[in-house]
Amino acid sequence: MKNRIIRDRKDLSNLVLERKKASDVKIAVEEILERVKEAGDVALIKYSNEFDKANFSSPKDFVVSKEEIEESIDVVGEEFTSAVNMAIKNIRDFYSRMPRPQNWFYLKNGKLSGQMVVPLESVGIYVPGGRAPYPSTVMMAAIPAQIAGVKRIVVTTPKPVPEVLAVCKLLDIYEVYRLGGAHAIAGLAYGTDTITRVDKIVGPGNRFVVSAKKYVFGETGIEMIPGPSEIVVLADSNANPKFVAIDLLSQAEHDPLAMSILVTDSEDLANRVIEEMGILIRELSTCETAKESWESWGGIVLVNSIDEGIDTVNFIAPEHLELQIKNPASYLEKIRNAGTIFIGEKTPEAIGDYIAGSSHILPTGGSARFSSGLNVLDFLKLINITQYNEITEDFKSGSIIADREGFSAHKKSLEIRDR
Repeated sequence: MKNRIIRDRKDLSNLVLERKKASDVKIAVEEILERVKEAGDVALIKYSNEFDKANFSSPKDFVVSKEEIEESIDVVGEEFTSAVNMAIKNIRDFYSRMPRPQNWFYLKNGKLSGQMVVPLESVGIYVPGGRAPYPSTVMMAAIPAQIAGVKRIVVTTPKPVPEVLAVCKLLDIYEVYRLGGAHAIAGLAYGTDTITRVDKIVGPGNRFVVSAKKYVFGETGIEMIPGPSEIVVLADSNANPKFVAIDLLSQAEHDPLAMSILVTDSEDLANRVIEEMGILIRELSTCETAKESWESWGGIVLVNSIDEGIDTVNFIAPEHLELQIKNPASYLEKIRNAGTIFIGEKTPEAIGDYIAGSSHILPTGGSARFSSGLNVLDFLKLINITQYNEITEDFKSGSIIADREGFSAHKKSLEIRDR
């Protein structure tokens, strides 16, 4: 395994910046999105046949039937269904406990003010399927939406394998489309004769999906721009090098653009981790992807102390952060930027991908500096409420401000009621 040791913040910045550049395909997706906006189903069929090697001749070919969804349960078997039911239980338990805003109002000086909390009417979930099926993504996105009260949930995926469809059935989701890539995002955002547009699109994807979500924002909502996966493991000399190595590889195997970074104050641990990675990677069915990812975007950042390591973590703002250090809980308050934190060597990131409870749809590419993982609040709107039952001093003050801004109709609208 290639051993990239990073000792300088500038070198780390360059690595992060180059990865962002490699993920940018804005120009490539614009034509696809605009074509779907204009031609609808015809464009969806064209791009599906071209990019996904489908053989669609009409829109009914990309609509997954209720029968196919129902039959998927028998195909996946009891063991998988039992595991999924356990995951559903954990995710529901987690998000049911999440504090959520309530309707509130107050009456003061003749004025009623407050807010109503309203769920979105419709949500589209993009489920990746190019390199591997992701039935877990259906759970991670749909359950918070259901708890929020969203009535219409749509799933689109390029490969609706039985495992994905079985989760849809267990969650009572029956609007599923056999579509992937940027054209699927366009179908959800703009709508076609077959697909009714949605209010918001959520879910991870490759760089084309991420770029497409950025482009359609404004036509529809998006939760964030979750792109290629990433992990940072903060470890000290007490960490188990085998655990650290396999956890770095668990993200590297996702995608050649995935980023896996070890931050440590122990050069000895760093060398042992590299040695373990070289052994473990040969056992993986995904070894080629993991190797390409590690050699392109992986690395080991050597720091002088764990406190300096925390500063490095906050600079990277990783999607996933593992704390394999002594007394990890004592450092939590110092961590400002991360999607999810996994505490201690018995808590691998992989447990969060499937069953721990919190969503695995998380901010990537440094966006954990200003955003959070998918949650119930992503599916709620706050609508402000105002009612005046009498003319108050607010009208005079508002009139003065309107006059200074030069909006005479605003000013008159306030003054005409005070006569």
